[in-house]
Amino acid sequence: MHEFFLNYRRYRHLKLSFGFLGLTMAAYGLYEPIGGHSGGSWFGYGLGTIAAAMILWLAWFGARKRKYDSTGAPLRGWLSAHVYWGATLLLLVPLHAAFQFGFNIHTLAYLLMAAVIVSGFVGVLLYSNLPQAMTENRPDRKLEALLQETAEIDNECGRLANDLPDALAHAAMIAVQETKIGGGVFRQLSGTDPHCGTSRAFDLVRKHEKEVLGTQQEDAVIKLIEVLARKRELLRRIRQEIRFKALLEIWLTVHVPLTFATIALVATHVVVVLMYR
Repeated sequence: MHEFFLNYRRYRHLKLSFGFLGLTMAAYGLYEPIGGHSGGSWFGYGLGTIAAAMILWLAWFGARKRKYDSTGAPLRGWLSAHVYWGATLLLLVPLHAAFQFGFNIHTLAYLLMAAVIVSGFVGVLLYSNLPQAMTENRPDRKLEALLQETAEIDNECGRLANDLPDALAHAAMIAVQETKIGGGVFRQLSGTDPHCGTSRAFDLVRKHEKEVLGTQQEDAVIKLIEVLARKRELLRRIRQEIRFKALLEIWLTVHVPLTFATIALVATHVVVVLMYR
């Protein structure tokens, strides 16, 4: 089996994290602190300390993944731990609080943490599928190379337009001047452009191509159709690449701020507990 971050070292962190969670649940069920379970019992304080330390440790992953010269576990190992140990917090924190929730800052801190974890699950789906999709979309080529080839085709369209009738020359210039890449968030996420100048130009050329069949301009029209078809395919790949990148960027703009907000609320929760214990 290919080692991916989810199955790193034969699911090492899945086994360790859920083994720890199982032991914690067993201890919670077997041992009853004086006065019963609560966030203010020694057992609750212990679990709360562990949970807070885990949140800080998991947040450190954002810094660790940028240290390319770091030694120790590989990045996929850190990511595997990040996913599985993060998921345990969904139950570890309620055990810390003895499942006592209400309309207060403590519950808000938990809900915000849960939002971070759920967004993390979305990130797992993205990072599990997008790299392969991106590779298939532009095999052995970078986005810059696709954009460069598109620019070369535009130059070719401009040269061909000089040898074509006005209607076809106009179509060639539409492909050059009215083709847009990127745009707003929704346009990027769609991965398409229903008003693409290249697609409209291609349709116009195909509509008028019969008018020049058998003339000296026939070869130029055939060449124009070929380069426009090639450009349409390149644009499809470019827009898909932009879509993939937009998905990852939007996910980061949600996941990272939520993480910092959670840390701030957890810190507030700790201060409030210590002040009013």
